[in-house]
Amino acid sequence: MLFFYTRYEYVLGSKTITATLKEKTQSENFNLHIITPAVKFLGLPIGGGLVKMSRLVNGNGEVIHARNYSQEIKDEVKRFKKTLTIPYFKLWKGYLIMLAIATTGSVIYGIKLNNEGKKYRGEKENLAKAVQHIKAGQMYGANFFTDAEGNSIDGVPGGWVKIDKIEGDTVFVKRSRKMLERPLFKMEDLESIKPSSENDWDEHVEKMDYRLLKEEAMKDNFSGADMQYIGADHEKYSGVILTLKGVE
Repeated sequence: MLFFYTRYEYVLGSKTITATLKEKTQSENFNLHIITPAVKFLGLPIGGGLVKMSRLVNGNGEVIHARNYSQEIKDEVKRFKKTLTIPYFKLWKGYLIMLAIATTGSVIYGIKLNNEGKKYRGEKENLAKAVQHIKAGQMYGANFFTDAEGNSIDGVPGGWVKIDKIEGDTVFVKRSRKMLERPLFKMEDLESIKPSSENDWDEHVEKMDYRLLKEEAMKDNFSGADMQYIGADHEKYSGVILTLKGVE
């Protein structure tokens, strides 16, 4: 990280002076520079201007230490400093640019999250309404906890569920033959395995508890509708066997 930072001396002003060093008798020509320490990050100026400092260079390019300044030179340095202003904006504009980028990114990300939140809530509201008014032919996205015969499966694959028919408090459903290897979070993830013919659905018809399904849809924190198998061999199934996560 340190390699991205660069410390440098920003030159506020320069002039040539003729003066005598302390404990010297002969005058010399010097280049007097007034600088301020500054910092860059990735080439952008992000700080500086906290202090004005002098750099006195002789004809051989040697920097003269301040302890060798005569009173004459000290006075000249003081006068020259007073004529120079520190360009704070120029020294800090990189920081302001990064701050603006970060702020803009934060706003955009916030808008994105807000839009995704609205979309998510809209999808869940549509799912709740669909479950409350369930009808044959509806297709739902779901996460599965068992296979169609009630056997345990690895992971929590995602796939499609079709409402075959409704009789009283029983919902008859079929599963898609194709599954995602991962849990379903977005309905668009299922588009690639969406059944297009009757052959794409598992032949096994599962009987589900419609009362539980409607109760799930009435919950305040509704995020999905659990389905519980109630067929004759329900002892083979362990509680909830799938969760509806979205509706087509």
